[in-house]
Amino acid sequence: MNLVGWLAKKYRRFRWRLQLVHTPFRFRKSLGILRRLDGHPYLTLLRLLWPVPWYFPCRLPPHPRDIIAYDKEAYFDQHYSDLYDLRIIPLWRWRDTPQRSFFRLYEALCAHDEPYIGYETEYFWKRSSPDWELEQLRDPCEYGCTDPEQYAVMASLAEALADSFNWRLGWGFRRDGNHVERDDLRTPMEFNPVKPPSWASNVPPLQETLIIHDYGHHIDSDDSYFTGSVQPFEKRNIEASTASLRTI
Repeated sequence: MNLVGWLAKKYRRFRWRLQLVHTPFRFRKSLGILRRLDGHPYLTLLRLLWPVPWYFPCRLPPHPRDIIAYDKEAYFDQHYSDLYDLRIIPLWRWRDTPQRSFFRLYEALCAHDEPYIGYETEYFWKRSSPDWELEQLRDPCEYGCTDPEQYAVMASLAEALADSFNWRLGWGFRRDGNHVERDDLRTPMEFNPVKPPSWASNVPPLQETLIIHDYGHHIDSDDSYFTGSVQPFEKRNIEASTASLRTI
């Protein structure tokens, strides 16, 4: 084999090995996805890397009634039109935070966007690192929440999300993907229950009923959906459906 052929072979082997190496942020995969989704993939990648600090900023979303005023599912079409594409980019997921995910879930609930409620719930559920423990969600007051209705909805959602996670755990599902098969479908699995953040328990009920999803009655009247003794939304005088939190 001549020198040129030998060098070409070494170069091809080097490129093959380089493709097997990736950083925790998976820049190569992120760029590959952006090439299919974006007309300016390198520019978009730079935008995903900037600004610092590393995690994306988190802002308090609008009040419930402001979101409810939109047509069903129109809110996300207007405010998060590219979210499905961004979600599959590893670099974007690295910079996302549990608080941002929780606020998006709150927006989806108020917007009555059932597909996205289930989608965001699954996204949060599958983020199994310690940073994504539901109990560690920050108090919305730290982000400027002063509206009693917004605070009550967020507290109820945090508790309902904990219930949905415990419902999954009882079926043998695990956040890290190492699911457990149940011997008896009638008996829930033993598990360490997920706890809601402590601030949620201190949020009082509303004086007047807030109707997020109008079905003519309290949606969460079935105790079988909940591991707790009372339903999070109903106990705070809020009518809302939580069925989309319990998808598999």
